[in-house]
Amino acid sequence: MNLTRIQKRENLKIIIVDLLMMGLLIINLALIIFDWIFVSQAVQSLLREYMPNFFYWYRGNIHENFITIDLYFVAVYVAELILSWIIAIKRNTYHKWFFYPFVHWYDVLGSVPIGTLHFLRILRVFSILVRFQKLKIIDLTKTYLYSQFKKYLNIVMEEISDRVIVKILEMIQDEIKQGGPITDRIVEEIVKPQKDVMVDWISRRIQKITTDAHDSYHEDFQKYLDKLIRQAIDQNKEIGTIEMIPVFGGFISSTLERAISDIVYNVFTGVVSDLASAQNKALISNISDITIESILSEEDDEQLNEVARDILLQAVELIKEQVKVQQWKVKEVQEKEAKLRGELKKTAEE
Repeated sequence: MNLTRIQKRENLKIIIVDLLMMGLLIINLALIIFDWIFVSQAVQSLLREYMPNFFYWYRGNIHENFITIDLYFVAVYVAELILSWIIAIKRNTYHKWFFYPFVHWYDVLGSVPIGTLHFLRILRVFSILVRFQKLKIIDLTKTYLYSQFKKYLNIVMEEISDRVIVKILEMIQDEIKQGGPITDRIVEEIVKPQKDVMVDWISRRIQKITTDAHDSYHEDFQKYLDKLIRQAIDQNKEIGTIEMIPVFGGFISSTLERAISDIVYNVFTGVVSDLASAQNKALISNISDITIESILSEEDDEQLNEVARDILLQAVELIKEQVKVQQWKVKEVQEKEAKLRGELKKTAEE
């Protein structure tokens, strides 16, 4: 309970200091921007004509003493930086005592009274806002500025990452075309370690395809086998001799033809059933294993290597095409279409 109260008091102190620093930073940055604009002769002419009192007062009291005034702000920034550093050391916030200025580099550089570094002070404003976000004092995620910032940040990140990925894929394509070691590495490091999974998948597919094909086309298979048997019998001289036997020749020949057809079809059905049976899974797996092993170990088949390279190149090209798709544009189109559908639905209901 005491720890909670102490933590709350410390958070309150941090909030008060941050609010004071934010107010000071806003005033300082506004002054820097205005003085930067004030240097313009056109601005001075306008102020001299329409606001002469303010012009002479600002030029004599602020502009001519701007460096001195800015040093007062810098003194406050340095004092707050040193105090925060000491607090971080006492709390062991970082692994080493000298880490603080490196982590808060924007505070250090923003405290340097050099014109080119003045605008780094705006980063301190963002750091304070982030702390307020963490303490749940404000919720920046629901603001319009945050949504726009996140949108354009995502666009920039997507465009950069897409170009990097496409460049890497093009390098991979060049290496594949040149017959580099990547194809061998794909086989050795990706395909072969997954051989057991491939064997199991191929075995199950063979069994499923066999079962589905037999169930769906068993009548077609039977007709096809009957046709082949009939052609074979017509070409067989012995069957032709039997048909020449008076009275019973045609009957014997027809009976023999049906018997052969039934036997062949039953054998075929038995083979299909055995292939689909779980008892023969080991046999199918062994056949699949031998097939894959033969394909992977085939070193002299240049045609197979060429086919493998073409498949890899086409696959990489498809990935490149997908990467080049600007997803942020697709998302915008989808959002516009969804908004339009919503408006049309609302209009229809009214």
